[in-house]
Amino acid sequence: MSTDRLNELQRQRALAQEQVAWFDREIARESGTIAPPASRVPTPTPSTARITTAPSLADPERIIEQYQGAPTSIRNEVRRGCFLYTSAATVLLGLGLTALWFIFRR
Repeated sequence: MSTDRLNELQRQRALAQEQVAWFDREIARESGTIAPPASRVPTPTPSTARITTAPSLADPERIIEQYQGAPTSIRNEVRRGCFLYTSAATVLLGLGLTALWFIFRR
């Protein structure tokens, strides 16, 4: 077992013990009984308080694959966009020529 993992597990255990002690004090306070003295849970040292969130080597690849679209769908979207812009430009050109024809027809 690596020391980083061991330190993290010890830190998590200390946090859980602290939470259980808090629950015990709150239950005692609500029930009106004398609360047991708060046991001092050893706080983790700075070296154990470090949270190791280093992703494994597979994580970036998995994330990229999750958000990456299929190559064929991207190609189809680009093709659809080109046809849409060409159609819009053709319609605008036609409207412009029609407007000019009506203006200069007189």
